[in-house]
Amino acid sequence: MKAADLSRTASKPQRFRSLRSKVFFPFILLVVALFTIAILGSIHLVDHSFRSSADERLAATQEVLFREFKKQEVILQTYAIIMQQFQSLSERFQNEAEIGILQDSIVNTLEEANISTAFFPADIRGLIQQESLVSLFDQVRRSNRPRFRYSNEFGGTPVLMVAAPLYDQGEISRILLLQTDMGEAFLRKVISSLKISATIMTIDGQIRAKSNADSTDLKLSPAQINLIGTGQPLYLDHEGTKGPERHLFSIIPLGRSDMILLSLEASLSDSEEIQKTTILQMVLVMIAVIIFGTLFYFRRIRNIIRPAVDLRNAAEAISRGNLNYRIREISNDELGQIATAFNQMTAELESSYQERANLDIAAALANEDDKTQLMLERKERERDKISEELNIIQRETSALYQLNQAMTASIELSSLFDRILQVLNEILSCDHIVLLVHNPGESILEVVRTSGLDINLLSKVQFTFNQGITGEVAQSQRMIYVKNIDEDKRNLSYHGQVVTRGSMVSVPLVFKGRLVGALNLHNRQVAAFSASEQKLIQAIANQTAVAIYNAQMTEKSRELNNIDELTGLSNRRHFQEILKREVAQARRFSSIFSIVMCDIDGFKQHKNTLGHIHSDALLRQIGQSLLKSTRGIDLVSRFGKDQFIILLPKTNKSGAVAAAEKLRKNFIDEDLSQQINYERSIKVTLSFGVTEFPGDSKNIYELLNLADR
Repeated sequence: MKAADLSRTASKPQRFRSLRSKVFFPFILLVVALFTIAILGSIHLVDHSFRSSADERLAATQEVLFREFKKQEVILQTYAIIMQQFQSLSERFQNEAEIGILQDSIVNTLEEANISTAFFPADIRGLIQQESLVSLFDQVRRSNRPRFRYSNEFGGTPVLMVAAPLYDQGEISRILLLQTDMGEAFLRKVISSLKISATIMTIDGQIRAKSNADSTDLKLSPAQINLIGTGQPLYLDHEGTKGPERHLFSIIPLGRSDMILLSLEASLSDSEEIQKTTILQMVLVMIAVIIFGTLFYFRRIRNIIRPAVDLRNAAEAISRGNLNYRIREISNDELGQIATAFNQMTAELESSYQERANLDIAAALANEDDKTQLMLERKERERDKISEELNIIQRETSALYQLNQAMTASIELSSLFDRILQVLNEILSCDHIVLLVHNPGESILEVVRTSGLDINLLSKVQFTFNQGITGEVAQSQRMIYVKNIDEDKRNLSYHGQVVTRGSMVSVPLVFKGRLVGALNLHNRQVAAFSASEQKLIQAIANQTAVAIYNAQMTEKSRELNNIDELTGLSNRRHFQEILKREVAQARRFSSIFSIVMCDIDGFKQHKNTLGHIHSDALLRQIGQSLLKSTRGIDLVSRFGKDQFIILLPKTNKSGAVAAAEKLRKNFIDEDLSQQINYERSIKVTLSFGVTEFPGDSKNIYELLNLADR
């Protein structure tokens, strides 16, 4: 091969990006995305938390004031009824002296309770100027019932009053008016410790009393007033002079004749400073974690890809003709094995080259002058052959390097299959490639990936070890090369799904004597695969087997880390991970879930009676029975030595209690001796603890502790 062709072949790997860049850019994008999501989520959660705290304080204050008004309303109504009864007694015992004494005593009692008493004629038109009082007395005369009113028209101080009719011989003779002060002093006394400003207004917005003169007066629209009138509280935000403020508006009914509008105001300026400080601290902590994590990550990545970089440098040196180049630092992994093989291969090539060159020189000196030209031509042919061998070695090295790039970049099986076929298409001249995987414990190979063929046609194709060329390869674990498959009776054309012609190489994928799969390569030309290509295919198959085996072991390891070895249920660590996700989902969608903790009563005595083997079998049987008796969406896990736990999504506490009771009854009369292969009868009882999120607690660990009590 000419030097120009050798140079073009050596420069081929430069079309690919380096492993470091492939790892660096996705990692940076992932870190930036996660950091942005975390910051936005934290800001939202902190803001929601502080705003909810302010709403809770406002609602608590509203409840306190509501109860105080109702308390005073009941007191006034009670005294009004007493005065009515007293009026009835006065008619029956008009000449009794004790009546006057009793009347004075009642009046004194009302004065001590800060309640003023006044008697008015039944018709006061023309006697007083306050139209609201005249209207109140008219309502009393029409309804013959006590009526309430909240007003500041009498003396300027807001009071809560009740007007009640007094009868004389069945007719209203007078009207009793009881009043108690409920103005600014009353409001300050009730809410002084709550850091809330309160304002009492009429329905049309007229202010009657304020606890704080600096509180903001907001005007409500008719639609907002109608909404409050239905009994629903109204929350509003407002930017005040001292910072953001939160308002709560609600209605307080007074008897059946009047109602007032209560406005509560809470400042958010203090919580806003705390919120900013909290967010800043979270940002600083996340930045520190990201910096240290990034440094550690890239330090590890640099060490991992260093052998691949050395292998690339070695391949480039060999492609330039430097046969003395050796890889110095050899790791103890698959890349280290490739580096060792590379060094051995280059050493043999150098030795072979030197030996042949020396023979040529000696023969040239010994031969006569007339044979010099012939010897030189033969030497040139030998050099071409060596150059061709060098190109083949460089091609093999390049193929192994690209394949190891795929191994390093892909851990997931699906991605690894795609990368393997991609590398094979780039290296070898194949029309069709079929990758088959062996399921351990079965004598079957099934198609998982194809190139040049429709995967839908072969997705269900399988070969047993006694079927066709592929089955024979799997059985013998040796490569088979068929120059013309039309003449080979073993050709099954993938059970008639596709028609393949030309030559075929079927090579087993074997790692440490264990069959991993098989690789079929097709070329439409007859005898299309040379000996060097067959050798390259075998080397690629060996590395492919290593990659697939490692990926399979990685997936299997991930699955085993989440499974309890004894019961086959999920383990405690996996349960806690799922529980954290369920809590996050419940908070996000305002949903609920329940936890059921299950203890085996007297398990220590059962263990002493049964021994280790049968007690382990008993635990396994109880775990499987719990799993079969729950729903498909429920998660049953082993939580402790003789303790199980069940996560019931979208289930309230009553539903969880019913489910626990059902499970308990399933074990009351059941004899487990047959299931655990024990000669005597074995019956167990279970104890359950039930908690609900968020009804019992919003903290994960407190939920678990409550369920375990």
